[in-house]
Amino acid sequence: MSEHAARLIHRELAKRADVETDLIDIAKMPLPVDDAGDGIKDPEFSSKMNRADALAIVSPEYNHSYPGLLKHVLDSCLKEYIHKAVAIAGVSAGPFGGARGIQDLLPVMRELGLVTIFWDVNFTNAHRLFDAEGNLLDKAFYGRIDTFLNELIWMSKTLRHGREHISLN
Repeated sequence: MSEHAARLIHRELAKRADVETDLIDIAKMPLPVDDAGDGIKDPEFSSKMNRADALAIVSPEYNHSYPGLLKHVLDSCLKEYIHKAVAIAGVSAGPFGGARGIQDLLPVMRELGLVTIFWDVNFTNAHRLFDAEGNLLDKAFYGRIDTFLNELIWMSKTLRHGREHISLN
């Protein structure tokens, strides 16, 4: 069900003026598992992270946390993330909507140099939230997604200004 949520977030983000967005399915990335970090860096993913001003991560909750594959992929880059905005949407079959996975991801985002926004979207009971074609059945989520994306875009513009105009020295 996280794929439905990711496609929805991507569609809503793509509707925004002056926003260029890509949907990256990490399950389809050809990353080896016999190494980590720079040792598995995918040039295409790294290039997209360099170009990006922000990331919107949609993550299923897996055993009360986030999936190991997500951590493996995120760890393949570092300098690409510094002072960029990140928003996290959680997806679960239960009533918490991935909140536990989001909670566990927050310190990881900080360690990677990303700046988290303070708004999340929690897709609760995902198996009942989307129909078979991936259409959202609860229209109340559109307001939450709008607030989520507004904050992400604001933070990405603010941080971009900082990266371009304010020296750390």
